[in-house]
Amino acid sequence: MEDKLGVRGTELFDEVDARLSEIKRLFTQFAGEAPASASESRAGSFGRLQLARMILWGRTLLEREVAKDLFADPAFNILLTLYVSRADGKDVSTSAACTASGVPTTTALRWINALARRGMIHKRSLATDRRFTYLELTEKTGAALDRYFDLILDRAAHPPTP
Repeated sequence: MEDKLGVRGTELFDEVDARLSEIKRLFTQFAGEAPASASESRAGSFGRLQLARMILWGRTLLEREVAKDLFADPAFNILLTLYVSRADGKDVSTSAACTASGVPTTTALRWINALARRGMIHKRSLATDRRFTYLELTEKTGAALDRYFDLILDRAAHPPTP
Protein backbone atom coordinates (compact mmCIF):
# COMPACT_ATOMS: atom_id res chain seq x y z
CA MET A 1 0.00 0.00 0.00
CA GLU A 2 2.89 2.35 0.69
CA ASP A 3 4.14 1.94 -2.89
CA LYS A 4 1.03 3.56 -4.39
CA LEU A 5 -0.24 5.80 -1.61
CA GLY A 6 2.86 6.41 0.46
CA VAL A 7 2.97 7.06 4.19
CA ARG A 8 -0.26 9.11 4.13
CA GLY A 9 -2.11 6.10 2.67
CA THR A 10 -0.88 3.92 5.52
CA GLU A 11 -1.94 6.53 8.08
CA LEU A 12 -5.38 6.77 6.46
CA PHE A 13 -5.73 2.99 6.46
CA ASP A 14 -4.77 2.86 10.15
CA GLU A 15 -7.30 5.58 10.98
CA VAL A 16 -10.10 3.80 9.09
CA ASP A 17 -9.16 0.52 10.76
CA ALA A 18 -9.23 2.17 14.21
CA ARG A 19 -12.63 3.75 13.54
CA LEU A 20 -14.07 0.45 12.29
CA SER A 21 -12.75 -1.28 15.41
CA GLU A 22 -14.43 1.36 17.57
CA ILE A 23 -17.73 0.97 15.70
CA LYS A 24 -17.53 -2.80 16.15
CA ARG A 25 -16.83 -2.36 19.86
CA LEU A 26 -19.80 -0.04 20.24
CA PHE A 27 -22.15 -2.39 18.38
CA THR A 28 -20.92 -5.31 20.46
CA GLN A 29 -21.32 -3.31 23.66
CA PHE A 30 -24.79 -2.14 22.61
CA ALA A 31 -25.77 -5.77 21.98
CA GLY A 32 -24.71 -6.61 25.53
CA GLU A 33 -21.81 -8.82 24.51
CA ALA A 34 -19.06 -6.71 26.07
CA PRO A 35 -18.75 -5.28 29.56
CA ALA A 36 -19.48 -1.59 30.06
CA SER A 37 -16.75 0.82 31.04
CA ALA A 38 -16.53 1.83 34.68
CA SER A 39 -17.77 5.35 33.91
CA GLU A 40 -21.13 4.16 32.60
CA SER A 41 -24.33 3.86 34.53
CA ARG A 42 -25.08 0.98 36.84
CA ALA A 43 -27.69 -0.32 34.36
CA GLY A 44 -25.13 -2.37 32.43
CA SER A 45 -23.59 -1.78 29.06
CA PHE A 46 -26.31 0.62 28.02
CA GLY A 47 -25.55 3.67 30.13
CA ARG A 48 -26.51 7.31 30.44
CA LEU A 49 -24.59 8.49 27.41
CA GLN A 50 -26.01 5.77 25.18
CA LEU A 51 -29.50 6.59 26.43
CA ALA A 52 -29.01 10.30 25.72
CA ARG A 53 -27.81 9.47 22.21
CA MET A 54 -30.77 7.14 21.70
CA ILE A 55 -33.24 9.79 22.83
CA LEU A 56 -31.69 12.35 20.47
CA TRP A 57 -31.91 9.84 17.64
CA GLY A 58 -35.49 8.95 18.60
CA ARG A 59 -36.53 12.61 18.63
CA THR A 60 -35.06 13.11 15.17
CA LEU A 61 -36.81 9.97 13.96
CA LEU A 62 -40.15 11.05 15.44
CA GLU A 63 -39.92 14.46 13.84
CA ARG A 64 -38.90 12.98 10.49
CA GLU A 65 -41.33 10.06 10.38
CA VAL A 66 -44.38 11.47 12.13
CA ALA A 67 -44.63 15.25 12.23
CA LYS A 68 -41.84 17.74 12.79
CA ASP A 69 -44.16 20.60 13.72
CA LEU A 70 -45.91 18.61 16.46
CA PHE A 71 -42.90 17.36 18.39
CA ALA A 72 -40.55 20.31 18.64
CA ASP A 73 -38.96 20.53 22.08
CA PRO A 74 -36.03 22.89 21.63
CA ALA A 75 -35.04 23.10 25.29
CA PHE A 76 -34.80 19.32 25.62
CA ASN A 77 -32.92 18.99 22.32
CA ILE A 78 -30.42 21.63 23.45
CA LEU A 79 -29.91 20.02 26.86
CA LEU A 80 -29.44 16.56 25.33
CA THR A 81 -26.96 17.94 22.81
CA LEU A 82 -24.97 19.67 25.55
CA TYR A 83 -25.03 16.51 27.67
CA VAL A 84 -23.68 14.31 24.87
CA SER A 85 -21.14 16.92 23.77
CA ARG A 86 -19.85 17.32 27.33
CA ALA A 87 -19.25 13.58 27.55
CA ASP A 88 -17.48 13.68 24.18
CA GLY A 89 -15.34 16.64 25.32
CA LYS A 90 -16.65 18.86 22.53
CA ASP A 91 -17.65 22.50 22.71
CA VAL A 92 -21.10 23.49 21.47
CA SER A 93 -21.39 26.89 19.86
CA THR A 94 -24.58 28.89 20.09
CA SER A 95 -25.16 28.36 16.38
CA ALA A 96 -24.71 24.58 16.73
CA ALA A 97 -27.19 24.57 19.63
CA CYS A 98 -29.64 26.51 17.47
CA THR A 99 -29.34 23.87 14.77
CA ALA A 100 -29.73 21.05 17.29
CA SER A 101 -32.86 22.65 18.72
CA GLY A 102 -34.86 21.86 15.60
CA VAL A 103 -36.60 25.22 15.53
CA PRO A 104 -35.88 28.53 13.76
CA THR A 105 -32.81 30.40 15.05
CA THR A 106 -34.79 33.21 16.68
CA THR A 107 -36.89 30.69 18.61
CA ALA A 108 -33.79 28.70 19.57
CA LEU A 109 -32.06 31.84 20.86
CA ARG A 110 -35.08 32.59 23.06
CA TRP A 111 -34.85 29.08 24.50
CA ILE A 112 -31.09 29.36 25.03
CA ASN A 113 -31.60 32.63 26.90
CA ALA A 114 -34.40 31.07 28.96
CA LEU A 115 -32.16 28.13 29.91
CA ALA A 116 -29.37 30.54 30.84
CA ARG A 117 -31.72 32.69 32.96
CA ARG A 118 -32.85 29.58 34.83
CA GLY A 119 -29.23 28.68 35.55
CA MET A 120 -29.41 25.48 33.53
CA ILE A 121 -26.66 26.41 31.07
CA HIS A 122 -23.67 28.76 31.01
CA LYS A 123 -22.66 30.93 28.10
CA ARG A 124 -18.91 31.19 27.59
CA SER A 125 -17.22 33.58 25.19
CA LEU A 126 -13.75 33.14 23.80
CA ALA A 127 -11.25 35.52 25.37
CA THR A 128 -9.70 36.07 21.95
CA ASP A 129 -12.98 36.68 20.09
CA ARG A 130 -16.11 37.66 22.01
CA ARG A 131 -18.27 37.09 18.92
CA PHE A 132 -18.15 33.35 19.52
CA THR A 133 -20.19 32.00 22.39
CA TYR A 134 -20.17 28.42 23.59
CA LEU A 135 -22.78 26.77 25.78
CA GLU A 136 -22.33 24.23 28.53
CA LEU A 137 -24.51 22.56 31.13
CA THR A 138 -24.28 23.78 34.69
CA GLU A 139 -23.20 21.16 37.22
CA LYS A 140 -26.71 21.18 38.69
CA THR A 141 -28.34 20.51 35.31
CA GLY A 142 -25.78 17.82 34.47
CA ALA A 143 -26.53 16.09 37.77
CA ALA A 144 -30.29 16.39 37.17
CA LEU A 145 -29.91 14.79 33.73
CA ASP A 146 -27.77 12.03 35.27
CA ARG A 147 -30.61 11.31 37.72
CA TYR A 148 -33.18 11.44 34.89
CA PHE A 149 -31.23 8.91 32.80
CA ASP A 150 -30.59 6.70 35.84
CA LEU A 151 -34.30 6.57 36.61
CA ILE A 152 -35.09 5.53 33.05
CA LEU A 153 -32.33 2.92 33.06
CA ASP A 154 -33.47 1.56 36.43
CA ARG A 155 -37.04 1.26 35.13
CA ALA A 156 -35.79 -0.54 32.02
CA ALA A 157 -33.76 -2.94 34.17
CA HIS A 158 -36.62 -3.48 36.64
CA PRO A 159 -39.97 -2.98 34.92
CA PRO A 160 -42.94 -2.68 37.26
CA THR A 161 -45.10 -5.77 37.59
CA PRO A 162 -48.71 -5.44 36.45
